[in-house]
Amino acid sequence: MLTLMKTAALVLQNAIRLLGVILIALGIMFWTGHSLDLIRVHMRLGEVLVLLLWVLAGIGMRAGVRPGFALGTIVYGLFIVMFALRMGGLLAGGAHVAIQILHLLFGLGAIGLAESMGAKVKRANG
Repeated sequence: MLTLMKTAALVLQNAIRLLGVILIALGIMFWTGHSLDLIRVHMRLGEVLVLLLWVLAGIGMRAGVRPGFALGTIVYGLFIVMFALRMGGLLAGGAHVAIQILHLLFGLGAIGLAESMGAKVKRANG
């Protein structure tokens, strides 16, 4: 069973990496004023990334990763979704760039958590 969880963790990590690259590329396009019609695609892909992060955290719990780390990862994903859905109304005008930067940093944090969780699952012994 542990081998299956390690394989699933690797697949999820790679899916999150791919989604991360796509989301960053879309974000750069939006920042430069291009392809704004793809914002909804960006949002859906971000939701998928968080869902995969949650699945990876669940696998981590089953594989023996510290429960606090796994639960913290789930809470972080929920925070990202709530922030992303509300970010359009935060800090109007030129100050909104600060919100966009936070959005990018939170997304990079999610990718980093996926890397860490995946590594912990792959190191699990029992």
